[in-house]
Amino acid sequence: MIQPPGPKGHPLHGSWPEFREDPLAFLLDGALSHGDFFRVRLGLKQCFVLSDPAAILAVFSDREGFADKAPPDRMQDAYPRSVARLEGSEHLARRRALAPAFHREAVLARAEGALCVVRAGLGRLRAGEVRPALPALEDVALRSAAMLLLGDAGERVVEHIAAELPRVEAWLGHAADDEAAYDQARAALAAAILEAAAHRRAGGSPATVDLLDPLVRAVDAGQIDEQAMIDEIVMMLVTHVPTAAATAWALYELARRPDVRRRLEEELDAVATRAAEVERAPLLSAVVMETLRLHPPVWVLVREARREFRHGPYSVSAGSEVLVSPYVMQRLPRRWKRPEEFLPERFEPGSPWHEERPPAAFLPFGLGMRKCIGERTALLQMKLMLAALMQELRFELPAGYEAGVGHRRPIVPRDGLPLAAERRRVEGGRA
Repeated sequence: MIQPPGPKGHPLHGSWPEFREDPLAFLLDGALSHGDFFRVRLGLKQCFVLSDPAAILAVFSDREGFADKAPPDRMQDAYPRSVARLEGSEHLARRRALAPAFHREAVLARAEGALCVVRAGLGRLRAGEVRPALPALEDVALRSAAMLLLGDAGERVVEHIAAELPRVEAWLGHAADDEAAYDQARAALAAAILEAAAHRRAGGSPATVDLLDPLVRAVDAGQIDEQAMIDEIVMMLVTHVPTAAATAWALYELARRPDVRRRLEEELDAVATRAAEVERAPLLSAVVMETLRLHPPVWVLVREARREFRHGPYSVSAGSEVLVSPYVMQRLPRRWKRPEEFLPERFEPGSPWHEERPPAAFLPFGLGMRKCIGERTALLQMKLMLAALMQELRFELPAGYEAGVGHRRPIVPRDGLPLAAERRRVEGGRA
């Protein structure tokens, strides 16, 4: 078997120290130096890093040949029975059951309530102060995610969480040094979800299906138990964290591109305040997509080969791990022109920068059968948050600030993105 190229590494621990210190730079440098398929040893584990779009599509479409191999995560371990963690036929059955809640019409029907929640949360970003934007964005994202996912039950669930937990991080599992607080937070969240389910049973289904409806029906039919319902809703609510991180990155990039910011302000000032019009705003959509290209919340996807996998002259044995990094794929010069620059124009049809690319060259939500079921919801949520923020406020970065790049999940700007905000609205109209 021909071995693919790759860094030599240490005889005992391979390239683990370099990977651990800066995995993003390590993977990108490896793809630039060794090509679309290279081998790396991380400790005792042999891994293969794949950046070829056609091969990635084949891997992510092969239901039998590859299994999802998510990195260890406390939240996913604590709530293991969500669609993101299920495998095989169980995964597909759950996706089919939940799919109606994520149809465009259903999501848009819940979006007006989410937009009201977003606007109400803008008070956390006071004008005239330099403050980290990320905590406020996470709070707004949690509340709006609950409305987008759970409809009229969303506010009920979030208010319970907010009353019990002064910081969302507690129930996300970041407060690992306080197990009692973590257990209390989990219990409070479970109680809030069960109460929302009981309220829904008593009041009947709403006009538009949301995430709670198929789960309550499945529990009542004996297809899943209440803990599985709790797992599903918690893991969907957790998506507010990457959404807030991506929104923070969008504000950072817009602050560095005042020309794009001014164009976006003009676009958003011209659209009405309804969520459906915000969703269709072309430059806003391009800004969101370009942000997700440069700053994908999930920087690595891992699949375990269940059988031998071939890539050109190279062969990967069963049991090996294949790594695909959206961060790397979306910054490769052989796939993107000027890949390190924030250029929303590349997602605007008709722009000289616009190019058609293979689907696997842009995969912030994954690809194939395990592509994020909440993609449409997350995109709309980012648009609602950015639209409300841009219509109300103008942001500036502190002098000399650079966001840096960390490798926590999700990737967030340094220091929570300190921003100076000023109001755009003046008496009698917009600024």
